[in-house]
Amino acid sequence: MRFAVVSDTHDNVPAIRDLIEVLKGERIEFLVHAGDIISPFAIREFIKLNKKIYFAFGNNDGDRNLLTRIANENGWIIGDIVEFPGGVVYHGTDRRIVEVLKKSRFKLLVLGHTHEAKVENLNGMKILNPGEVCGYLTGKRTYAIVEDEEISILEL
Repeated sequence: MRFAVVSDTHDNVPAIRDLIEVLKGERIEFLVHAGDIISPFAIREFIKLNKKIYFAFGNNDGDRNLLTRIANENGWIIGDIVEFPGGVVYHGTDRRIVEVLKKSRFKLLVLGHTHEAKVENLNGMKILNPGEVCGYLTGKRTYAIVEDEEISILEL
């Protein structure tokens, strides 16, 4: 299984478009987005990827009803905490929820929010933050590719 993981796109449409062009060249089965999509015009950009997408809401996401409708219309999954093949994604704003998820049965926990790309190992679970696609806080536009149990953090 090979899939892409992103977070914190923050309405940066040029960065989202660059990401989609890069991902079209990857052999991914689906995409996981760890939150802070922000607006309906940003989520619509992902239609061009033509893949199944699992979105977690972030703390800055605006009209959740419209984001949900767009996701549902495209066969995507969206919510506060979302399971995907091989793991679970949560934006990561509530440390208590993160601690509960760290004790779960999942092999991969995807978090966003901090904009800092990193991979941690905890009792057989990998915890992945792919960083930020927007590049606003770190100056780096990053994403991750997960293949089997190997994780690569890449820069756009």
